[in-house]
Amino acid sequence: MSIHNSSSSLNAGGKTDSNPAKNNIATESTTILMTGSTGFIGKEAVKQLGHSEVQLLLLVRSESKARMVLNAYGVTDFSRITCIQGDLSAPGLGLTKADRERALQANVIIHAGGTMDVTLQPKVAEQIFMNGARGMAELAEEIQRKQGLRHFIHVVGFMSPYGRKDSPPISSTNEDVGDKSSGQKSLISKAFHSESAYEHMKFEADRYIRQHAEQHSYVLSVVNPSTIVGPYPTGATEQTGGIGMMIQAMRRRRMPVIPGGRQHWLPLVSNDVVARTLVFLTQDSNPSGGTYPLLSRKADGPDMKELIRLLAAELDVSAPRWSVPLPMIHAAMKAGGTKISGIPPESIAFITKQEFEVQQTERLFRRMGLNLPEVSELLPYVTADLDYRFSYPAQEDLPQSWTRARKGSLAVLLHEGQGEPWVIVHGLMSSADDMIPLGDALWSMTGNPVWLVDLAGFGRSPVHRNKIIGAAFKGQVEAMRSVLDEIQGPVKLLGHSVGAAIAAAVMQESGRENIQLALLQPVWGASKDGMQRLISRLPRRMLQGLLSRMTPQQVAGQLKRADVSEINPTLLKGYARRVSSGLKSPRIAGANADLLHWIQSHSNDKVSQTSADAQRTLMVWGTNDKGYARPENIHSSVQHVELPYGHQFPLFHAEETASLLVEWQMKRGYAKK
Repeated sequence: MSIHNSSSSLNAGGKTDSNPAKNNIATESTTILMTGSTGFIGKEAVKQLGHSEVQLLLLVRSESKARMVLNAYGVTDFSRITCIQGDLSAPGLGLTKADRERALQANVIIHAGGTMDVTLQPKVAEQIFMNGARGMAELAEEIQRKQGLRHFIHVVGFMSPYGRKDSPPISSTNEDVGDKSSGQKSLISKAFHSESAYEHMKFEADRYIRQHAEQHSYVLSVVNPSTIVGPYPTGATEQTGGIGMMIQAMRRRRMPVIPGGRQHWLPLVSNDVVARTLVFLTQDSNPSGGTYPLLSRKADGPDMKELIRLLAAELDVSAPRWSVPLPMIHAAMKAGGTKISGIPPESIAFITKQEFEVQQTERLFRRMGLNLPEVSELLPYVTADLDYRFSYPAQEDLPQSWTRARKGSLAVLLHEGQGEPWVIVHGLMSSADDMIPLGDALWSMTGNPVWLVDLAGFGRSPVHRNKIIGAAFKGQVEAMRSVLDEIQGPVKLLGHSVGAAIAAAVMQESGRENIQLALLQPVWGASKDGMQRLISRLPRRMLQGLLSRMTPQQVAGQLKRADVSEINPTLLKGYARRVSSGLKSPRIAGANADLLHWIQSHSNDKVSQTSADAQRTLMVWGTNDKGYARPENIHSSVQHVELPYGHQFPLFHAEETASLLVEWQMKRGYAKK
């Protein structure tokens, strides 16, 4: 089941209620005081709230940093956003008198602030969560007294014991609201034992705000997100805790057992669904309050054994077979296992046997026109995205004007423009990010849209679904066709190295007459390098392991041996470092190994094109490539151009490559006239 339908990137569920009840949309003006606006949930909520007429008061530690973070996330209109400088851990939230007066103008509060770090020390966690809860509750009390607080919305982790039928009481006759005594052990400490001070203090804050709302008679809704992953459709998960810790351990082959087994599960929800829930609650003119766990029913999601199997398949590693009880794993981690796995013992607190009461959430989601969130369809993209982040920890933010997207089944970098798009397919040992200089050059020269595609298993794209042995090339062609299916009009398709062979096969199989094809250093047959031919014959797992151990120096040495032309040392060093980092991922190393096997087994003299396709094709060949031979038996109607460079010229000579491609397009335009 998908968490979204095709009509909107914000609609959840394969099916929606055919006649959802309307929300009681507030007619009075809405001013929202919000904490956590630069967090993983908060940014998405601010972005969605930007489509409404609400006024936003954002409590932030630094206005300049907040604006930069929000702008990078796609928030561009700040006309209805006011930043108020403060700090959840500071006395009085660190507000000046003037800023406190501004905060008191709100009639809705979203409290979603707090550092996401399961390893927080108890004192730090208490400062952030309990001090923040007291400060926000004091503001709520004053707003309620002066003009009325329409709604307080608190975001708390899904493992909080409060708001359930069997919840511990939120107060007792011997405990006052706001009691700061460290000597008195709270009820939550007795009801819920957790090694994580992060979780413990979040739940204390939940208890405190529930009690405060009850005493001061304002409406409280508590939203309990499960483990957060990135939004539909990309699954871009910048928050690498949670499921990311498990993915990191698995990609490093440091998870030998299944935590908990079939009776356990890890509930997941995407941050756009959480944000949409918050937005919907802010719009209610007459809220009733409630507790809303954001997760699927346990029976509808994968159990831990199935989840680990799915992640292993996406990461291209062997799945563990045996299950071990969580207490034993926790004890092993405390005894030193964390040094081996890299996972703190607190991280397994999110794996649970529990079934959660979702009736209130279901009623709310019916009003929203959604089904309960279920992220199985998104999980491959989440896994690939997190694997990419772990593979390139020093990766810089995308250059301005580039955005990450998903087209068909693949991850794509997009540069908006006018006219026919350039669609660029990278080659071996590369990803879409490596083609950004070429994409920038083409856009600056033509103004056309540019799509940089990550092949299946490369960059941020999931592995392809064709699991038949030896079908790697066919799987890549199928995945690329799904990308082009999203472009109805003419397209300029560029492929580099083995990406050129994939692009040519896509053109041939599609039967489309509106594709123009540029083959940049196309690879159809085995390398001329004896060592590469030898290693390409190794069994897949052995080749995958060999690639994963390549150092930047070895990558650079191989490039130099295959290219007799001069390569810019800075570009070469940076590229070699990126290649070596990427190959540490079993997923990326496996995708490269599969295509190396195809190159080794493929005959160099079988380049099949129709005459019509050939007339729309350009082949650019670098004459200094000593690693691969020029493909034979190319159709006579294909236009040929030579450059005095080696195999990687589209990466190291992007401006010159772009100029040549633009000239080709201009000549084709004149020929049509």
